[in-house]
Amino acid sequence: MPSSLISLGANLGNVLETMRSAGRLIREALPDANPRFSRIYRTPPVGGPTGQGDFLNAMVRVDHNLSVWQLWKTIQRIESDLGRQRNQRWESRRIDIDLILHESTSLWTPHLKIPHPRMCMRSFVLQPALDIAPDLVDPVSQWSIKKLADHLSNILSNPSRPVLAIGCNSIPLTDGISKLLSESSEPLSNVVRITHTPSPDQWVQSIDATADLRIACVETPDPESIQWEDYSAPWAMMLGLQPAHRDPTHTPQPSHRPVPGPRYLLPGNDLSWAVHELFAAIQAMRCPIEPTDHAW
Repeated sequence: MPSSLISLGANLGNVLETMRSAGRLIREALPDANPRFSRIYRTPPVGGPTGQGDFLNAMVRVDHNLSVWQLWKTIQRIESDLGRQRNQRWESRRIDIDLILHESTSLWTPHLKIPHPRMCMRSFVLQPALDIAPDLVDPVSQWSIKKLADHLSNILSNPSRPVLAIGCNSIPLTDGISKLLSESSEPLSNVVRITHTPSPDQWVQSIDATADLRIACVETPDPESIQWEDYSAPWAMMLGLQPAHRDPTHTPQPSHRPVPGPRYLLPGNDLSWAVHELFAAIQAMRCPIEPTDHAW
């Protein structure tokens, strides 16, 4: 029976009561899924607008026979019932419920990406997940939840980390991100290098395999007419974000496959947002997290 991981997070209103209501609705919606809840953790906000309060975060493991789409729609209904409104990315929210992992499923669509693309870099996801699912394996990084969580714990204890390696698919994108990073007032020692990697094969062969997070930053030549997920599909396939092409002539050779470890595919058409995401990734990897005494 497939196991899935669901994340819960909130920082508006009566946060603890909302988290408990979300837990109750998950039990009611999935009565045969044996929901197992992590401890409830407290974390500072990461990446969003300033002035937000701390978040409460938790993870739920469910065992079920639903498809990934059925489970996702169930989660969306629960969010709606609890009053979730989506206005601004990474804003304060009454409740945020995300499908993080669905067994070994890799899905890459505009509406839903599984595993969650930022799972491997978020301590506020991995630390709670460690409570209930240390054995589950992320099919993208090919690391277990425990290994991913230990990786971030090691980063948090080392001020010289994380180390990011970024490969961009065009020279203007490479130069543009480099320029914005050089002009930033935030410390940049964690970003070790930015390279021009115009194809997925070249990204795999030239990107720093020892980095804590390896990023492919991809822009489309015509964002008005080409959907980013469609254009970036070859990178998504190479990085393991979606299943490999069934045609054996498109199967990458072993030397052209990325080594296991955290990786991320970043949209590159909006330079300022791409740089914002890079710093948000660093913040998420170094995000302090502490368990609370709150009971479900």
